[in-house]
Amino acid sequence: MNKLCRLFGVKLDGHAQKLEFDAAIRDGLQTISSTVPAMMIWAVVTAAAMMGAGMPPLYVLLINLVVYAASAQLAVLAMLIAGAPMVMIWLTACVVNLRFVIFSASLKPYFQHLPFKHRWLYGFLNGDINSMLFNHRYRNEVPTQASVQQTGFFLGMALTNYLVWQVGTVAGVLLASLIPAEWGLKLAAALTLLVLVIKIVDHWAAVVGCLVTALVALFFQFLPFNLWIFLAIIVGVAAALLVETVWPNGYLNQSARLRAVQREVS
Repeated sequence: MNKLCRLFGVKLDGHAQKLEFDAAIRDGLQTISSTVPAMMIWAVVTAAAMMGAGMPPLYVLLINLVVYAASAQLAVLAMLIAGAPMVMIWLTACVVNLRFVIFSASLKPYFQHLPFKHRWLYGFLNGDINSMLFNHRYRNEVPTQASVQQTGFFLGMALTNYLVWQVGTVAGVLLASLIPAEWGLKLAAALTLLVLVIKIVDHWAAVVGCLVTALVALFFQFLPFNLWIFLAIIVGVAAALLVETVWPNGYLNQSARLRAVQREVS
């Protein structure tokens, strides 16, 4: 535990804070545990797809250790197989991963006090699921320097998520030849993420953004090199920003409106 604290810049003052930190890590692990099956499936699918494309097992394992971004990996993989220009592949990876900039920005108030050598680790581990769950847990609190409890909660989720992903990757490498394509495992993982997104959406701008993104992705599947991903993200974000500008108070419920007022007052 001491090594973990040093690695992530966590300072614990006394036995009471150590107990609080341990409890928070367990809380984070328990909170994210319901998403573990879907995350495992997603990792298996990603690794199996990379193996199916002819990538050596060692490369698959190393890429998942270092890149840790399934959507970008799958999008880039399809473009590599199709022989897309490297510039287009690079742009697609950047656009697909733009959401991580938003995720990291939402965590900035909590961890910006830490030195860069620690912050980049928090950013690296800040995936879709744990970011959404963390922000949902503290949605009624004003973002400020993370407490021991908040830090432990985040790390409990983030480290669990990362370890599950690596286990799923190994399973995908070992079982790649045994996984039937008709199982539709990608759909299972996508539906899990969809449930999480629905849970945290609280403004009509987000609803419109999601719907527009889905429609563009559906109707522009014919574009080469998976360019529909690039187009769907850009149009979806633009639609959400437009709705938020025109209808800034378009919250879906009273509690969401009250949270926004509290943030403005603070």
